[in-house]
Amino acid sequence: MKLKTMLATLLLAMLPFVSFSQKGQLNLIPKPQSVCIGSGKFVINGNTTIKGNSDFAVKYLSDKIKSSSGIDIKESSSALENFIQIDVNSQSGLKREGYRLQITPEYIKIEANDNAGAFYGVQTLLQLMPASVYGEATGWEKWEVPCVKIEDYPRFGYRGAGLDVSRTFFPIETIYNFIDWISYHKINTFHWHLTDDNGWRVEIKKYPLLTQKGAWRGPDEVLPPSYGSGNKRYGGFYTQDEIKKVVKYASDRNITIIPEIDMPGHSKAVIHTYPEVGCTNENKQMSVNGEVNNVWCVGNEKSYIMIENIVKELVALFPSKMIHLGGDEVNMDNWKSCPTCQAFMKKMGMKEEIELLNYFVRRMEKIVNKHGRVLVGWDEIIKGGDLQPSTVVYGWGSMKRGANAVRKGQPTVFLPGQYCYLDMKQSEYERGHNWAAIVTLDSTYKIDPIKMNDFTPEQEKLVLGVQGNLWCELLDRPARFMEYQFFPRLCALSEAGWTNPENKDYDDFYYRLTKTHYDRLYNMGIAFRLPFPDVKYENNTLKVKLPYEWAVVRYTADGTEPDATSNIYTGDIVTFEPEKFRFATFYRDYNKSISVGASNIELYNYITPKVSIESSYDAEYTNNRFPVSNITSYDFKKYWRINRRSQAGDYVLYTFEQPVECSKITVETGIPNITFYSVTDGYVEYSYNGKDFIKGEEFIYGTAVIEPKESVKAVKIVFTGMSDALITAFQNLKIEK
Repeated sequence: MKLKTMLATLLLAMLPFVSFSQKGQLNLIPKPQSVCIGSGKFVINGNTTIKGNSDFAVKYLSDKIKSSSGIDIKESSSALENFIQIDVNSQSGLKREGYRLQITPEYIKIEANDNAGAFYGVQTLLQLMPASVYGEATGWEKWEVPCVKIEDYPRFGYRGAGLDVSRTFFPIETIYNFIDWISYHKINTFHWHLTDDNGWRVEIKKYPLLTQKGAWRGPDEVLPPSYGSGNKRYGGFYTQDEIKKVVKYASDRNITIIPEIDMPGHSKAVIHTYPEVGCTNENKQMSVNGEVNNVWCVGNEKSYIMIENIVKELVALFPSKMIHLGGDEVNMDNWKSCPTCQAFMKKMGMKEEIELLNYFVRRMEKIVNKHGRVLVGWDEIIKGGDLQPSTVVYGWGSMKRGANAVRKGQPTVFLPGQYCYLDMKQSEYERGHNWAAIVTLDSTYKIDPIKMNDFTPEQEKLVLGVQGNLWCELLDRPARFMEYQFFPRLCALSEAGWTNPENKDYDDFYYRLTKTHYDRLYNMGIAFRLPFPDVKYENNTLKVKLPYEWAVVRYTADGTEPDATSNIYTGDIVTFEPEKFRFATFYRDYNKSISVGASNIELYNYITPKVSIESSYDAEYTNNRFPVSNITSYDFKKYWRINRRSQAGDYVLYTFEQPVECSKITVETGIPNITFYSVTDGYVEYSYNGKDFIKGEEFIYGTAVIEPKESVKAVKIVFTGMSDALITAFQNLKIEK
């Protein structure tokens, strides 16, 4: 038996291994640094055994195989063939988190320098197995893996995924799933945004009101409704026992959880629960997020006592060496009008409020350092003064702002919005923000903070890595939208953080993703986004360009949404009514892309009658960048914005110069294609004569529809309750013939 094993090893070493080509046979994500493919297979069956000194990796792999295939792999230290071995060896010569994977017909060996490397070797091995290893086997799978030699390690030591649970609260089961999903992609950091204006999500036993009151929002709560929570009580929090279990679960999978308590701005949840740590004023100036009175009083010593008590409990919950305390988007108008803060500035000889921010950050450094941890903050914290050399900066505002932090000598994680903010739209047709950019799959893939900046070798050492972030104000719907926004863009980010630049190629990545990785995502249970087809109408013919070669595109010819029973597109379609056709990409009938029509034709012929506007809003509340004239222009990308919270009794009246004959009027509110700042409690009514009104639909997600029987003279939006946001937006009416 020993001779047989030795011969197999020798033969493997002599095989004419081929390099991992652009359309390589293995299709791994993230792409390893070095891959050589041999010939032959290792077959996993009832005789396969497993051994090694990386206890968790051994159990994790055997459990994964058993739960999917039913094959029970027993541990055995004496097997000489058909075995899997996973060893951690500090003398291996491998880099941190690196691994060596060797597969022959006789054995599979994973060698690593540390447990992280062993775990990542297992993740690569899983990707060589049938995709059902992540789910449930069908019974048709061949449980075999190709012979291969892989030597691999990450480019960056920090590869992160950030999730905001303040605006949209996710149950603990979702957090466990999320940790699994990112671990499959060799992400090693989970940045958990636990607090913001809209909810406090972590139990702090010293201050129980933070979760008793600050974790909930609604009409009768300390925090008013926001982001679609409407008139129902909304919220939740994680107990300390739950957090300890999550931290352990993540740690086993080589994921460090960095908690964030966002301050001194973004703090309405704590300020409105414990008002003694807020500024003593009635400042009504809005923050960039449309909030007021959401800033800690930095001139009040009580603030620092409370913060240190919170930090004490955080460090007991989270073993991460880094604690994130925010520092971004501070509405300093609060400090300008706060007597306590102004008196403190005078006492300290400060001239500008930015010096207060720097003072606050330096106090946070002392508190966090005192407890053996390193402070992390957003890139605004580099303003106003120096920081400790150990303080970590998250460069979010732009690539330039992250680079500036590096040049000032701060360790920096890069997550600029135009590449890494995964709440951004993925196309102009989809839901999401677009203030940073439309963040496509390829733009996320291209993030490279070293290649994109002229750093010195010493400065390059300060680039810790990259992170994808998801802010969740728009994730109240549809169901599982978080998964849609994260994946597959997080797959792209995983390769950006792991794979060396010389081994990266977007076309190659896209091939691997669509050819095999979609199937893995499906078996992981992820409702991932699919790209939609490109449709053009030319010479009375609809021509469809598939988003990838093997894509399945279905269509309808009556204007309805395509579903799993709709016709499959097989070739050009001749028609004189192209506007009735809708197309969507499907994957296993499991999920689909958004549906689209031909991009070079008008799908809807809207009527554009002259219209005047009357409302209950005083002129002082109109944002000059978004004037009322925007909603009489019939430019559907424009909107009218009001800078106050709408109340019951507020209204907007659209009156046409002449009665309009039409079949349908769609009344949309909020920012176009986002429904942010929309009507959450109200209805629409309409009039044939401009005097007598008929009550129509209530608003659902900011939209109501009118189907009149006569020509319409006026349309009115009526609020019946308080809006979710301090800002309200109104759009042009969509009037169909």
